[in-house]
Amino acid sequence: MLLTLAPASPSFAKSKKNAQVSDYTKVKSAYVMDAKSGQTLYENHPDKQLPIASLSKMMTLYLTTQAIKHHQLNWNDKVPVNKQLIKMSKSYSLGSFKIKHSKQYTVKDLYKAALIASSNSAAIALGQAVTKGDNAKFIAMMNHQAKVWGINAHFVSSSGLDNTDLKHYGYRLDGTSEKAQNLVSAKAISIIAQHLIKAYPQISQWSNKATYKLGKQTLNNANSMLKPGFYYRASNHLTGLKTGYTETAGLCLTVTYWRNGRELIATIIGSQSTFSAMNGLITHLDKTVQSKSVSESPKTYNIKGRQVTVNPAEKQTRVWYRNGQDPKKIQVTSKLTADRLPVKKGQPVTTTSFTHTGLPTATTQSGTAAETVAKPAKKHTQSGGINWFSRIFAGIGRTFSQIF
Repeated sequence: MLLTLAPASPSFAKSKKNAQVSDYTKVKSAYVMDAKSGQTLYENHPDKQLPIASLSKMMTLYLTTQAIKHHQLNWNDKVPVNKQLIKMSKSYSLGSFKIKHSKQYTVKDLYKAALIASSNSAAIALGQAVTKGDNAKFIAMMNHQAKVWGINAHFVSSSGLDNTDLKHYGYRLDGTSEKAQNLVSAKAISIIAQHLIKAYPQISQWSNKATYKLGKQTLNNANSMLKPGFYYRASNHLTGLKTGYTETAGLCLTVTYWRNGRELIATIIGSQSTFSAMNGLITHLDKTVQSKSVSESPKTYNIKGRQVTVNPAEKQTRVWYRNGQDPKKIQVTSKLTADRLPVKKGQPVTTTSFTHTGLPTATTQSGTAAETVAKPAKKHTQSGGINWFSRIFAGIGRTFSQIF
């Protein structure tokens, strides 16, 4: 018998296209922002603290990146891994990347494993590498960094696992409840993603990979919006970033994608169909939001008798607005937030708002740079890793009381 394979019928192609998109409003929380300007494009319960599962790893990766930048770690350092984490790596339910022995893999290896395969043991090991083996201190660093950024986040784990799993491996923090878990808002985790891609823009070289060969193992990315996943759409121009799932958190997803020459960050928390919902959200914004080019110039403020020149993050930026709004009426205003001296070069001193856009007015951060005109401030050196750690731990305190 001769079997002939015919091309897929139009009805089949149409049915797949329909299946790729679902109702973006049927989620617990969602948030979309411009990665550079911080402008909010969409929000749905953006500040509600919720379990976020492995999206938590983005804060772990950010702090690891900072440790590398400040020479506390090197990409090629071999990472110590204890027996409990090796055991976790081999777990059917919790392990996505097997580790056979301590110092088998480098910082870069475990970074990729935590990002692409969402390896829990890799994430915890990275956190302990940053703090020389002290897991509690690393969790304190996560919470302190969230406080510095002023975001709605509470961490008990560097991996995103909750205490019901962590207790079996000795990683339940003292003083935390039996079922404690990371609680972070969609807006907060989007801001963490914003800081992560700013600190390490090259992260997309790994986060956009559906699979990645690492030694004899293959890292499998759960993000089905990446090619050749079922929910992949070339029109999305997606570049990553992170998936998450636990029974209590549900499906969680943060993605980065490009529109009109701008990188956008979108987060959905708590959905039964996260990938199709994200496609639905991206489609909704494509149909309802557009952008215009806006020029910004330096402004001078007076702080305690000193003139401070504030340079915009971008001299030429793009402002997003909802269809139907008159782009000629859009206003970009800056509000002075710094009220004390000294003001150091590069310090954020204003917040920006966009009005008459039909979108939320506030941004997630100021993105401005400043210098004192009357007495130029000295450049703040970041070459000393010890100084960075001393600043972090000075803010944390010895008791780590804020994490309980």
